Amino acid sequence: MKKTLLLAGSVALLSQCSNSTSSVAIDRYAELSGRATKTPREYAITLEFKDSKGKPVQAMPSTVTAKPGREAVVAIEKEFIYPAAYNPAEVAGFTKKTFAGAYPVTPSTPTDFQTRNLGYRAVLKAKPRGAFVVVQGSVSHEKFIGFSRAPGEAISPIVDGSRKVVLTDNRVDLPNFVRSETPVFIAGLPGVPQVIDLPGVPGSLTVTVVPVE
Repeated sequence: MKKTLLLAGSVALLSQCSNSTSSVAIDRYAELSGRATKTPREYAITLEFKDSKGKPVQAMPSTVTAKPGREAVVAIEKEFIYPAAYNPAEVAGFTKKTFAGAYPVTPSTPTDFQTRNLGYRAVLKAKPRGAFVVVQGSVSHEKFIGFSRAPGEAISPIVDGSRKVVLTDNRVDLPNFVRSETPVFIAGLPGVPQVIDLPGVPGSLTVTVVPVE
């Protein structure tokens, strides 16, 4: 059975070191940073993402375990499928002599689809340093923000040249994505939640790391 361990002093300093604006007395810092501690078998890393209003984006926080110095990955993503290639419009059997009103025209049609994972992805690794835990890695977020029309004469509207009637819009729309990435460096006490601002999302991520035996 795995046992979660809180190093001595973590609870006592919770109110002092629970955010980036807290402080710690120099004698206490010297004692914690120089303390010899046993390297745990692994760490339990708990992540909670929140939006700009402080509302959690998950039903419950995500927890993963990883050996010291090994990467742990947490992904909260959804697949977004979109057309990536098209056949240009086709006109069947058209000549000026045979044209009399409408004629068959097939607009540009998709021939290939791609999948993109949208949402949050955190890649983190934790290792001990004295009584502290150092967490390094990155947090990224990608979202879909809408479609825009692709340019080019072969994928432009097709009209009746004489009457200027639009026969087909012949539209090709491609998605637009916005991706942000925030490097992560945390050096704090195990078991103490640490909050990372994610201005590109916008939102925040709370990271809690606990040694496990």
